[in-house]
Amino acid sequence: MRRRVEAWGVAALLGLGLSVPVAFAVVLYHKERDDRFCIACHLHEEKFERFLALPTATDLAGAHHAGRGPVPCIGCHGGADPGMQLRVWGLAALDTLRFLAGRYEEPERMRLPLRDAECQQCHDPIVRVSLEEEAIQEGRGDTYHAIAEHRTVETACVACHTSHTRGEKRFQFLDRRIVLPLCRSCHEWIGEEGSG
Repeated sequence: MRRRVEAWGVAALLGLGLSVPVAFAVVLYHKERDDRFCIACHLHEEKFERFLALPTATDLAGAHHAGRGPVPCIGCHGGADPGMQLRVWGLAALDTLRFLAGRYEEPERMRLPLRDAECQQCHDPIVRVSLEEEAIQEGRGDTYHAIAEHRTVETACVACHTSHTRGEKRFQFLDRRIVLPLCRSCHEWIGEEGSG
């Protein structure tokens, strides 16, 4: 009889030990799809207002949110593959525990930066229009993705396409202060007075 009680006790502890992480994962799965939950710790109110500025987005994250269908925070920041998704969940679990313990501080930078794989969930292949098509679409034919020689350059998408930085829609929300130094690493003359 005593062994039976001990076995039930061990089974109950194992069940409780497994149910808590499973319950945590289920709650986290649902909460992470609520942008208000995300910004409680990760975005300042000004950036979140830009994110929701429909239909006149002023940054790339807002343009994604206002696009064909609203893209929630987790759409970009949730990881494109199971390995990154597990890393995101692990970090979210640690952040939640820190928050509950009163020891959470908003990070100054992304601890799990976006990779090209996250962008390529929706943007694959990268639309590479001809110079003529681009001239019609944007009034010029010299943007980065339209130049065939750039197709072999390995630059992360987010190096130029920063999500929460103000920009102009007509320039696809690129910030010249961020992009020009990257261009100058190969083209020293870009941005100089009188250059094309």
